[in-house]
Formats: sequence, structure tokens, C-alpha cells
Amino acid sequence: MWISDISPLNIWHKYIMNLDALIEDLEAEGYFASSGSDVTEENQDYCKLILVVREDKPDIYLSLPLLGKDFIAGFTTTTSKGSWMVIHDYMFATAQDAGTTLQKTKATLKEIVKMHLIGSAAKLSLAASESEYTGYIVGTSGRILEFVTFDAQRMLIPMKSIKSMVVEKLSI
Repeated sequence: MWISDISPLNIWHKYIMNLDALIEDLEAEGYFASSGSDVTEENQDYCKLILVVREDKPDIYLSLPLLGKDFIAGFTTTTSKGSWMVIHDYMFATAQDAGTTLQKTKATLKEIVKMHLIGSAAKLSLAASESEYTGYIVGTSGRILEFVTFDAQRMLIPMKSIKSMVVEKLSI
């Protein structure tokens, strides 16, 4: 069963995230890294596709990637439309379109979750096990992610143990 197969609860519809809004908010809050170069934003060509190589999982392509302080994120080509994948644990990533610049932010995974993903449906892969959990992100407390599975199991997960997270209903 996949997240999009489960009908959303009425209380969660207001939390559907928009990538444009996320990027605008990060810009406004000063989270985007300044490049220090003479290239203006209008002349910059941002990377549209990146290959992420992971140690114990298959390599994955992400479109419209965003590189954070401790994560890389983008839209997956293998899951349903509107699924945004955040990878916290990877070996390296390489741009697939030469001559482009990777969109960067100074934000951490915790800051992205706290600012934009509370209430979002997500699928988590954890470092300590091969298990995946689907449910809703309900909050953060320090370095802990508060997560409720679709079968109402409440979990407190250390941010550092999240290998990856697929967020549903994210659109551009």
C-alpha cells in the first residue's frame, strides 16, 4: 500500500506543500547560500536532474534537486507525481546536465521539516532497520521527529537515523 492509495484525512489538506512556496520562504528567510559570483540569478541555469548514489540502496535520479546542509532532495522519477524525496544518507551525487548550478540552501533537514512538512504524509526509511513507515509528520522536538503511522502508532525518531523520506502531495 502506498501513501497516495489512502484517502487523506480532512484535517491534513491544509498542509499540502508547494515547492515554489518552500523556495520562496527559504529565500525570504535567508537560507539560500550566496554564491559570491558575478552571475545574476536570471543568467544562472539550475540543475534539473541529479543522480544520487547510496551505499545500500539502488542509485536514484531526482529532478529539480535542492542541496541542503545535511540532505539532498528532489522529485523522484520512480514514484507518483508530486512525490518529493529527501535523502539524508547518501555517498555522493552528480549533476546530469553539464554546465548547470545545483540549487542550494543553508537549511537543515530539521529546519525544512519544522517550517514546511508538519502535517505532510510521508514514507520514512530508517538507518537502524530495513523497515519503512508511512504516516504523517506531526512535529519536531529538539533533534527528534514526531511521526504517526497510518495505523496510529506514535514514533519519536532521531533525525540522524532517517535515511530518506518521501513526501506526498508536493507540487510545483
